[in-house]
Order: sequence, then C-alpha cells, then structure tokens
Amino acid sequence: MEQNVCPPESGRAKVIQLQPFRRTQNFESHYELGRQYREQGRLDLAIREWQRAAALDKTHLEVRLDLGVVLAEKGMLEPAAQCFKSAIELDSTCTEAHYYLGLAYFQQDDMEKAAKVWSNALRLDPEDWELRLSLAEAYIELGKHAKALRQIERILKVQPYHLDALNLRGVIYLHSGDLARARQELRDCVQIDPNFPRSRMNLGVVYMHQGFTDMAILEFRRAYRLSPTNPDILYNLGHALSHRGVYDEARTYLMKALEFDPQLLEGLLLLGALEVRAGLPDSARERFARALEIDPQEPEALGALAHIHMVGGEMDQARRYLEQALKLCPEHAGLQLLQAKAYHALKKSSKALTHLRRSLRLNPQNAEAQLLMGDLMLERGQKPMAVQAWETALQHEPEMSEAQQRLAQHR
Repeated sequence: MEQNVCPPESGRAKVIQLQPFRRTQNFESHYELGRQYREQGRLDLAIREWQRAAALDKTHLEVRLDLGVVLAEKGMLEPAAQCFKSAIELDSTCTEAHYYLGLAYFQQDDMEKAAKVWSNALRLDPEDWELRLSLAEAYIELGKHAKALRQIERILKVQPYHLDALNLRGVIYLHSGDLARARQELRDCVQIDPNFPRSRMNLGVVYMHQGFTDMAILEFRRAYRLSPTNPDILYNLGHALSHRGVYDEARTYLMKALEFDPQLLEGLLLLGALEVRAGLPDSARERFARALEIDPQEPEALGALAHIHMVGGEMDQARRYLEQALKLCPEHAGLQLLQAKAYHALKKSSKALTHLRRSLRLNPQNAEAQLLMGDLMLERGQKPMAVQAWETALQHEPEMSEAQQRLAQHR
C-alpha cells in the first residue's frame, strides 16, 4: 500500500544549511587558469590568476616570467621589472629573466640600465645573439655607436649572414651619419633576403636622408606589402608621401599606423599637421590633444594647438599654449613667431615686437617674420623700416604676394 509523505505539522519544509562552494586554492589551478586566460587574450584575468599563483609559491620561476611578460604587454613596466628581478633572485643564471628585465628598462627609455643588465647577462651566455643584438640597440639609443658596432661584429664573426645583425649594422651607419655605407649594407641585406621588411624600411629611411624621396617611397611600399600591420613602416610611408605632396594617401597610411599603435606620437603629430592642411581643424585638434596625453610637454603639439586657436580667433587660448611651449623651447623660431602673431592680434605691439625680434634672431631668413616686422614698423609710423622689412621678405621669398602688395601701396 502506497504511503503519503506528509509535511510537518508546522507546515514548514526543513531547511538544509548548504556550505558555499570554494574553489581549491592551490598553485597549479591558478597557474593553469592563468595560462588559459593568456591564450584567450584575457590579460587582466591572466594577471590576477598568476599573481595568486606567485603568492602561493614563492620559488616558482616560470610564473614570475609569465606574469612579468603580460604586465609589460599591458604597459605596466615597473611591476613587470619587479617580476623579472624576483626571477633573477630565484635563479641568477636565467638569461631569459635578464633579457626581459633589460627590455622593461628599454621600454621605459632607461637605456643605461638596459645596457647594464644585458651586458651582465652576456657573461652568462656570450653566444646569446638576441641579447647581443638588444645590447647593440641600447648602445645606439645612447649614441655609443662604436660599442654597438662591436656587438654586431661579435655576431657576424660567428654568423656572417645573420640578417638581423647585418640590418642593425646598416642602422648604426645611418645613425653615425655614414649614409653611403648604410645604404650599401642595407642593399646587401635586401639581396640576401628580399622579403625581410625591416631592411626594406631602413633602406627607405636612408634614401629619405639622402633626399631620394621616390626611391624611399618604393622601398616603404615593398616593406608594407611584406608587413602590412607594422606601424613603423606605415608611418614612414605616410611621412615620405607627405614630403612628396601626396597628402590624402599620406593621411590614409598614418591613420592605419595609429590603428596598430595608438601611442605613436610622431604619427599623431604628422597626421594632425596634414589635417590642418586639409581644413579639418577639429580632427587635428583631437590628434594634438591625444599627443599631449602621451607627452604633456610636447612643444610641437602645443604650438599646433596654438595655431588652430589662432585661426579660430581664440588668441588668448593660443597665447596660453604658446607660453607653455616656449617654456620648453625658448629658442624655437617658429614658436616665437606664433607668439608675436598672437600678441599682434591682441593689439599688444610691444610684446609682439619682442617675440618677433627673438624669432628673427634665431631665423633671419624667415620671410613671414619679415612681413610681420614690416607691418609692425608701419603701425609705429616707421615707414622706411617697414619697406626695408618687406623688401627683405621678398629677397627670401620672391613670390610672396602679401609683401608685393604692401610695397606697391607704401613704397
């Protein structure tokens, strides 16, 4: 006979207390989960798991290397350096930890520390060519070209066709001003491997320095076809095209460069300048503002924003930007001229004249500055000096229509 299960007389069901689920807290689970997140590109979660793993095992080398690399990828270079230092404390012979520590210093622009770390690491493994190449790059950044060249020669003595070493030797010649040897070295690299994009790009840079713009563009295009996502190649191609006067295409490549490297300061500055030229002040303003977020003391961005405000009639704002810029670069003729124009527009002729004279002292052949000098002299009733300034402007720029018109009216 079937029995009914009746509820308690109180009418309440029995409550069973459940303990909350707790994931097992051990090193392996956190380390493995961090690896999975890393493979999925979820770097913040990978960092969290590897930090937990590192806290659970104070002696595990690999987790500190992995954590340091991901922190560096996120731009957290100081914490990354601490991870690599911890790894070195665990194993002072780990060249990988030394390499990454030097790289963290390199990315922080501390080339002295980077060179010191890599130099010490090479005592552990003198034939680690990647380390030696990195040390050569640090020496290049420090302007120590002879030391950089010695590192390259050590590699080429053992591996005479080491392409990265040959390419970097060409770069050393370029930085030391020996353009003929740089061009020959990089041409040799291209002959050894026509599909090596860095040599193509560097050869293009040499051509730009030599004034061969069309040949530079050709090499940059070849490099771009080989490596279409490299922001340095895209920037150099855009830069060369802008020199050639192909502004729309130059802007296209610069925007691509910034897609792959939004922190590319040179790209922001050049693209902003081209957008000013194209009559796109709002877009240009965004580029220069972004440049100042990256480097608040970038005088070119400050001067460019000042120019945009001047064109818009916002002279006080322009003057404030120029004051910041001139604190950083008081000997910049172009900035002094812009400040003179701002004060002239504000009808403060004495201050305008002070900055204009500084500009002409720094660059006496600037026709635009001479034109403004003529205007200021005329306003002060000194017509002969005004005429002389406009004549000087025409000597430097014979087609300057503004100077021609003023002379026709006042001579």
